Amino acid sequence: MKTILAVGGSRAGLEFLLSLLDGHTEVLQFPGTIYGNKKLIHILSHNNSSEISSNFIKNYQHFFDSRLSTIERHYMLGNDKNQYYLVDKEKFKKNFLEIYKNRQIKKSSNQLYEKLLMLCQAYSKTCGQDISKKKIIVINCHLIELVKFFAKKIMGNIDFDIIHTIRNPLSAISSPLNNWLKYNSGKDFLAMSIYFHLDLVVNGIKKLKKINKKVFLFRLETLHRNNSGVMADFCKTYDLRYESCLENSTYFNMKWWGDIISGRDLNGVNKDYNISFDSKKFYKRDIQFLEFILKDYIIFYKYKFTTEASNFFFNIFPMRCEIITWKNTFKHKRFKHILSIPLFYIKRLIFINKFSQKNLNMPRVFGME
Repeated sequence: MKTILAVGGSRAGLEFLLSLLDGHTEVLQFPGTIYGNKKLIHILSHNNSSEISSNFIKNYQHFFDSRLSTIERHYMLGNDKNQYYLVDKEKFKKNFLEIYKNRQIKKSSNQLYEKLLMLCQAYSKTCGQDISKKKIIVINCHLIELVKFFAKKIMGNIDFDIIHTIRNPLSAISSPLNNWLKYNSGKDFLAMSIYFHLDLVVNGIKKLKKINKKVFLFRLETLHRNNSGVMADFCKTYDLRYESCLENSTYFNMKWWGDIISGRDLNGVNKDYNISFDSKKFYKRDIQFLEFILKDYIIFYKYKFTTEASNFFFNIFPMRCEIITWKNTFKHKRFKHILSIPLFYIKRLIFINKFSQKNLNMPRVFGME
């Protein structure tokens, strides 16, 4: 079975992509992020099937009762936004025990991965799916650092690919700034947050390429406007049958309306999707700087320049998006984060510049227009 680790770009529709894969008869996946951390290793390190399944349920209760999935809003599925899903925990344990007993797990570097695979198979079987038809498993790692953790600690010598979602760079910076500042009164978007998104936009692909595995991209704009073409390309690459579910944003075959961070209800595939960004979140020199250092990226992935690029020395001045975030940090009196402002500003000066894009081999995008 082919394994794919999925990682999102900055507000670039990773959960939307996975919602399109929901219900595909040949795709195996959980309905959310699997966190690559010490807790996961602890779960998978047990040799007793009951311990493994019980600990997994304890740490991923929202997979078994979607009313607990608040950020992703799996508590308001369906056309009327009043549906959710429940997965029988005892049946899951029984299915995992059955799969576990029938498979010989050798003591090797792959045993953690093998147990995770069996957990996903047991989950899929409990949900009424035919696991014998599955060809690929897609693991939602969500963050680049978690992909690195999986590669180093979980995967052993299992071969895997990486899929990564991207969007227009200026949209990718202004969207999280707008959305996260509105969510929970902006308490969760602080100095390190804007650095995280800037670094993800500029250096994300470079970091993924260093893992030394095949990397494929989904361009959010194309995923909407040319949905069938993008998903057909994906299916062809992994020898999957094209199914109608690939055109619908669902979880457990119930309509999904997007996460809570967006602050609005998203209505699935949008053929009229337009690129936009909040110009009030940038100085003109910010846009010139970003489009200068991302010149090759913008050209290769067929985005458009909005201004004349300028030289990288504008890097020494604070960007408006940084200043907005710093003010928000002071507003909420997060003293630890206030003290971190100089640190993340210095990191931005050092790591986000034109040299970060030097000799970058751009990965292929599925269904490029």
